[in-house]
Amino acid sequence: MKHILSIIFLSVIINSHCQTRFNKTYSVNYTPGLRNITEYNDSSYIGLGFDRYQSKLNILIIKLGLNGDTLWTKHYGDTIYDYYHGLRNCLKSNNYGYSIAGSRHDTTNISSMLMKFDSNFDTLWTQYYFNNTNFTVFYNHIQTEDKGFALVGVTDESDPDGDVLLVKTDSLGNMQWYKKYGTPAYDFGISIIRTYDEGYLIGGFSEGNGDGGEGYLIKTDSLGNLEWTQYYGNPLYADGSIYSILKTIDNKYIFSLSTYAVDPVSQTVSYYKYSLIKLDTNFSIIWQKNYGIPSIYTGMGSISEASNGDILGTISNNNLIGLYRFSADGDSIWKRYYSPPSSTTKNILYTVQQTKDNGFIMAGVVYNNAPQQIWVVKVDSCGCDTAGCNCNNNFISKTNDINELLLYPNPANNKLFININNEKKIKTNRLQIFDLYGREIKNLKITGNKYCLNISGLNKGMYLIKIGDKVKRFIKE
Repeated sequence: MKHILSIIFLSVIINSHCQTRFNKTYSVNYTPGLRNITEYNDSSYIGLGFDRYQSKLNILIIKLGLNGDTLWTKHYGDTIYDYYHGLRNCLKSNNYGYSIAGSRHDTTNISSMLMKFDSNFDTLWTQYYFNNTNFTVFYNHIQTEDKGFALVGVTDESDPDGDVLLVKTDSLGNMQWYKKYGTPAYDFGISIIRTYDEGYLIGGFSEGNGDGGEGYLIKTDSLGNLEWTQYYGNPLYADGSIYSILKTIDNKYIFSLSTYAVDPVSQTVSYYKYSLIKLDTNFSIIWQKNYGIPSIYTGMGSISEASNGDILGTISNNNLIGLYRFSADGDSIWKRYYSPPSSTTKNILYTVQQTKDNGFIMAGVVYNNAPQQIWVVKVDSCGCDTAGCNCNNNFISKTNDINELLLYPNPANNKLFININNEKKIKTNRLQIFDLYGREIKNLKITGNKYCLNISGLNKGMYLIKIGDKVKRFIKE
């Protein structure tokens, strides 16, 4: 086991030297920013954002090289209207091209909008919907199996406080149907996925629960007929929105939101945390875990899934902006913080995506510069934006992390409870603990399928626990 871990560790170190890293800001025109970034087909990066061009807000596309140098920028707009893309992660790759959902505004009317581009980001077509004085905009969209599109947003067409809007189009953007959902209070939809039963799952925000607002999920069938709605968060306080929903590689669902949490000691609600919630295919909660620093505002921008099933989320703790990596079980793996080269406060990273070199690319805005700037951070697989960052814990995500071995709580302080899911009653087994370098820390015999392990003598950090052929990670707080 020691030699295997050493080989894995060495391979990660070698791989990390092949990964690009940069942390840069960009000034394009007035008030620029990026809420979307993705890897391009030639291993460059494409960012979607906005800036002010020819006196109006325009949609901005920027292409960056592997080291973050600007290759080109394109603007979409005119001198009559303000153009807005949707929120984070609304740039989608599909059918050898790309698409963007958003809206177009003038002094009297608002149109929701869908734009389709070829692979060079030349416009193929643009469709407009609901051109009237109502506030009707798209915040996100997906492509459907019939090569059409499903778009989600908000409309105040029949409710001045706003309802969730779902629009289905054909492959050319022609509207086929639309549905509205919500309460008499303020409701809007900002994320959408197709479910395993071919319906839609919409994430957003609603004030219909009477407590100032909650994370809001809406489930429909394939034709948009409402099946159920559900609130998530603390029922006593206003919570955040559901910006990201993922279908995971283990055939589940996961989403994030910011929520008020109960202090485990005082049993009072005293701090704002970011939360991950995982659902099974019947939409029942498998687990819900909160993260963050007590008594400090914390939030999660958006999440994405790594190729091995780990979850990545951009985070903010007051003025600390960073990236958090979790296992598929919601266990903390690592957390990194970043600062743009020209500013230390009022910054945000909206989105994160894994790249072909197993690193990650993030994009956002630096607000306190005059004028504000685009911010892009490219990190390696350890979350490092500079060389020489400690990468010791990266190989842990490659271990045999399976559900047959359950550890809780994780992270743990003094006691770690172990549950071996096995139909056969285990009489005797060998338990081993290794540190990040593959050195054996503990070796003992255990009896039965359940065991309580005293870990008070371990230093703080991450470890591997091996029982038989089962290996899993845990954190000692």
